[in-house]
Amino acid sequence: MRRVPRGVACLAAVSALLSACTGSEDTATRPPTSVGPGNTCAVSARLVPHCGVLWGVATVPQTVPALADVEASVGRRFDLVYNYHDVDDVIPTPTEEQELKDGRILHLAIAARLYGDPQTMVTYADIAQGRYDAGLMKQAESVAALHTPVFITFEQEANQHDKVGVRGSAADFIAAWRHLHALYQAAGAKNAVWVWVMTGAAANLETAGELWPGNDVVDWISWNVYNQSGCGGGQIRPELETSFQDALEPFYTWLHSTGPQLGIDPDKPVMISETGSVLYADDAERTAAWYAAIPATLAAFPQVKAVGLWDSKTSDLCDYRFQRSSSVLGSVIDAGKSPTVIGRP
Repeated sequence: MRRVPRGVACLAAVSALLSACTGSEDTATRPPTSVGPGNTCAVSARLVPHCGVLWGVATVPQTVPALADVEASVGRRFDLVYNYHDVDDVIPTPTEEQELKDGRILHLAIAARLYGDPQTMVTYADIAQGRYDAGLMKQAESVAALHTPVFITFEQEANQHDKVGVRGSAADFIAAWRHLHALYQAAGAKNAVWVWVMTGAAANLETAGELWPGNDVVDWISWNVYNQSGCGGGQIRPELETSFQDALEPFYTWLHSTGPQLGIDPDKPVMISETGSVLYADDAERTAAWYAAIPATLAAFPQVKAVGLWDSKTSDLCDYRFQRSSSVLGSVIDAGKSPTVIGRP
């Protein structure tokens, strides 16, 4: 989705985590991070839950009150918070420090942008060649200093049609990704867990394949899943509805059928970084049913180990704030407390 500029981790067991954060999947665990009712699922040093699904959210604004508001609405604490930054942001922010202290996992997306200076074109080639190393290295050092695993993504949804070629070629993107990964390694940020996030639409799959940075620099594979129902065209059309499963499947199928031919390990843990449905104003129950179906789909696709709800809007019509309808909110509450998500009956 289009981004809005700027704005865990149980910190006990730190030493055990750091000794295991080597960049490959492992068996090290830490105290439970999933905080749904009765959930006792532990996660590995690469943040893979041993049961259940990490249940996350992205809020706009990225503030403690905004997060507290949505958590009060859903009646549980989120395991995972997805926040967005540019190449020069200071991270973690005070909000993110609080999110960590409260036991949440951070997912930080670093965009090839300068939000404070939108006139400056940040290209992948410039990143790969070190032009932005000063800010990026500070970020890497700050992540290393957290001493707890943190999800890191570079330029999420780089296969969006309006992004392709704008900041450079696919080769430039790969070079930039690998350069950023090398900076984190040099900073000692072995606690960075790398998530490759693409757009999941079928029309974007070919481009996604060109943007694969390599198995050695990616820990999780992710894509975003939405039911837009034509909202970007100025009218919400229920006949264009795409279920959570139908929106998830094209990328999943491509990952397993075509991914290996491109050198992609299709068995890496999978995350749906952002997901949401528009609200059908005259049929809120239809939107509620969309969210209610998420747990069944997750049960059918157990490789999906994390899901993030997009609790914001990109336009007046493309509005994914699920608290606007009591019936939709009820489905979100039920999904977040379902046995599939919390990992126990």
